Amino acid sequence: MSQSDSADDPDPSPEPLCVVCGQAHSPEENHFYTYTDDVDDDLICHICLQALLDPLDTPCGHTYCTLCLTNFLVSQDFCPLDRKPLVLQHCKKSSILVHKLLNKLTVTCPFAEHCTEVLQRCDLEHHFQTR
Repeated sequence: MSQSDSADDPDPSPEPLCVVCGQAHSPEENHFYTYTDDVDDDLICHICLQALLDPLDTPCGHTYCTLCLTNFLVSQDFCPLDRKPLVLQHCKKSSILVHKLLNKLTVTCPFAEHCTEVLQRCDLEHHFQTR
């Protein structure tokens, strides 16, 4: 492709900023946060290696982000950690306690050039609406 050909192709429009996490990502991707502290290993998804989002527990005792596990099971039929047979319908939402621990994780506002707020992950969306 010549340089003039690439100039004729319009740049793909950037993803709009997410109203939940403040980052640009497609709806098929997980939210992204900047955590102020290391996240406990028990709260990490072993697929994306980030803090769990909308966590699901497998019958074999592992926990993953719903989006990560759903995407993984499109092409595989086993648990990513222990490789035991797995179907999404046998997974269940994690306990309220896990959700509370995840919501308490502290994050920084992604708009650091305008805001230096540090807040709990569950409060970030409200922070965007009120700022």
